[in-house]
Amino acid sequence: MKIRGLKITEEFENFLRNAEMLTEVKEMVLDDIFVHPELDKYDYLKEPEEKVNTEELLENILDYPKIVIAGESQSGKTTLCKMIFKELRRMNFIPVYISDGKNRYRGKIENKIIDSLRKQYNTKNMDINKIEKERIIPILDDFHLAKNKEKHLNDLSNYPRCVLIVDDIFCLNVKNEKLIGDFIYFRIRELKPSLRYELVKKWVSLKDMEIVDYYSEIDSYSEIDRKIELINSILGKIIGRGIMPAYPFFILSAVVTYETSAMPLDQEITSQGYCYQAFIYFYLRKQGVRNDEIDIYVNFLTELAFYIYKQRKYSLSPEDFSSFMKIYKEKYILPINQEILLQKLSLIISRDSFNNYSFSYPYLYYFFAAKYLAEHIDEDEIMREIEKLMQNLHIEEKAYIAVFLAHHSKSPKILDEIVHNAVGLFGEYEPVTLFKEEVKFFDEQADAIIKAALPVDTTPERERAKRLSIEDEIEEAKEEIEEEEPDEDDHLMKELRRAIKTGEVIGCIIKNRVGSLEKGKAVDIFKEGMNIHLRILSSFFEIIKSKDAQQDLIDLISKILRKIIAEEEEKGKEVGDEEIRRRARIIFWNFSFLLVYGIIYKIVHSLGSDKLTEIVGMIDSRNRTPASFLIKHGILMWYNKNLQIDELAKKIKEKDFSEIAQNILKFMIVNYTSQHSISYRDRQQIESKLGIPRRKLPIR
Repeated sequence: MKIRGLKITEEFENFLRNAEMLTEVKEMVLDDIFVHPELDKYDYLKEPEEKVNTEELLENILDYPKIVIAGESQSGKTTLCKMIFKELRRMNFIPVYISDGKNRYRGKIENKIIDSLRKQYNTKNMDINKIEKERIIPILDDFHLAKNKEKHLNDLSNYPRCVLIVDDIFCLNVKNEKLIGDFIYFRIRELKPSLRYELVKKWVSLKDMEIVDYYSEIDSYSEIDRKIELINSILGKIIGRGIMPAYPFFILSAVVTYETSAMPLDQEITSQGYCYQAFIYFYLRKQGVRNDEIDIYVNFLTELAFYIYKQRKYSLSPEDFSSFMKIYKEKYILPINQEILLQKLSLIISRDSFNNYSFSYPYLYYFFAAKYLAEHIDEDEIMREIEKLMQNLHIEEKAYIAVFLAHHSKSPKILDEIVHNAVGLFGEYEPVTLFKEEVKFFDEQADAIIKAALPVDTTPERERAKRLSIEDEIEEAKEEIEEEEPDEDDHLMKELRRAIKTGEVIGCIIKNRVGSLEKGKAVDIFKEGMNIHLRILSSFFEIIKSKDAQQDLIDLISKILRKIIAEEEEKGKEVGDEEIRRRARIIFWNFSFLLVYGIIYKIVHSLGSDKLTEIVGMIDSRNRTPASFLIKHGILMWYNKNLQIDELAKKIKEKDFSEIAQNILKFMIVNYTSQHSISYRDRQQIESKLGIPRRKLPIR
């Protein structure tokens, strides 16, 4: 039977094209915005075996006759079904999409396949019963909801190929192992940084006009970078490992909500806080909660989150949950049956295999725990709790709750408390200025430190791809490492972590509250966030400026090098002690330089925003130090895409502007120019006025 001419119905074609996103972009279809997520492939023991890109899976899909794809709620399972359907149809198979989770797949699976086939294809002049089963490939969405999985799997064994979509790789609990023995298992992974970038780039390209010159390309990169920072902030990637799944649904919904939703004027909540609130309301409405009931559910969730917070737990046992329910009912009227309440909160409150209750995602817990603290901030007990919170921002949970607290409330008590704690961190040191006299010991070693150079053999896209690849590796490494609190005896490490996290939290707060802060207050907060990092640098300088300390550290590096170089000597290449010490000195001073550069870079990206350029300008005009100048222009470069060559050239000629500050500035310029399109004329200005040569950049 000829099946190549079999046409898909218009209704189902619209389903396949539908991106299922509420957006102002007209005529957007799935192919416009789809990025191929990665999958974890599992071995026969259900252990992760390797990562597979879905593009690769689709290209080789005939190598996997029977597939199970698992994924969390909103992870893109149905979208993947559509892409698999289209690829199989292109190969002249007859894929049939079935989604019957609401009815729990009651009835015969064969009837469901035939009914769906008729709805999805124009079969008027075709006898469906004569189609060979080898050509039909059922794709069953939400199969984990099926009531009689074993019976359906037995019926599906008549089809040589099929795809099952489930929520967990362990959900196919059947007696007859043979029914599932031939299936290959995959699980959808969250989008890594490079894939998030690809998604944002596609989104921006839908809204932007065609790029025709440098100016429009600068605007495009500006929009991409702004959205990437927004997404990383909402996902919680800026101050930790994350609080929200990095799936396309969450990413694009957050962007759309942030940019298009009208926030009620009577709310104190920030725009970013409103994004989280919008997700919560979406979950409640999806489960049928009426508008006049939302307050009941929100109050219940707020009290539950604070109860969990006070218990110092992340989940509650059935006994703990019963205790909470008893306390709650004594305090509040609960006009909804408990079973109905939990059923309607099933997307927010989950119950695990061991019957423990917890919030489905960390951001939900942090949102409601912080909401409780914000609503009771005038109570002495709660204020003491907030004080303890601000003193322990090195703990990831505390840092996130502090940020959410600022999302919920404009109370000056929150900012006063965080600034009070910030002032004391590394308080025995003065902030670094990077004036020549202060870093004379560093400038004396300038000959050993690598010099910045404009790259000539790359493009912004290639350079961004390299950096995103590094970000992918860093993010994956973070996920594999369990968070550990610093050893109580290791005061320095604990203080260092607390200082860095406090700076990050200050950055998150000031970026979200900049429009409602008085200028003087914004300047004070920004300055304290900046000074924390500059005091850390001062403590580092205190260690390395001593000649004896330098000698000890270079000797230590020399010992390590000797062990490595011993292998070279075995191959007949002798390296003398003088050469080893020369290399050790270069390593030491370049490591020290990169640490200083890294701290300045950290300040720029932790505190920077295009909305804060006036604030950082005010601080620089008061401080008039090379350090504040670097921070100001680092922010102007990255967030405003503005490189003020003449001002930079004038500044580096000042007698107090140290060589290390000059080198940091030049590396910042190289970092910017390598990731943005720069005209030939502007490159010439950078070379001639700032003395940055053109050659292959020796840093990767």
